[in-house]
Amino acid sequence: MNTLRLLTLLLLCAVLPTHAQEAYTPKPGSAERKEICDALRAFIIQEHAEKKLPKSIVLKIEYLKVLGDYCFVQCQPFFEDGTSAIGPWFPDTGYTHCLRRFANWHVINDLSRSDVPDPKEITQIKKSFPGDFPMNLLSSGWQEILAGKFN
Repeated sequence: MNTLRLLTLLLLCAVLPTHAQEAYTPKPGSAERKEICDALRAFIIQEHAEKKLPKSIVLKIEYLKVLGDYCFVQCQPFFEDGTSAIGPWFPDTGYTHCLRRFANWHVINDLSRSDVPDPKEITQIKKSFPGDFPMNLLSSGWQEILAGKFN
């Protein structure tokens, strides 16, 4: 009887839905966090740099959560010496991105902005997420924006 219970428990664990996983923040210095930041840094430089950078940037992570193959990040670019890269090199905005891991991490949604989106933009933003994107990855501020609590 104990063997049957053990087999039943193992079978139940194997078929539990993956959405029961908890979102987490990769630790600073971990390989996963480095991969996320490398992909995000390249994207931010390509899409947001207003002119050629005088030196390399690092990202100050303000919020980072991962669940499965999805990630949500809020950050600010700084030069490696700790000085801000905002100003002549990057716009003064909230750098906010959703990433998805295929073989590597890729930005799938750029939510960077300097103001709260209007209701029409909120509708467009909601439609821009993949159907299986775990919305609980979003920061509380973005969850409230998408719920329309700021309009």
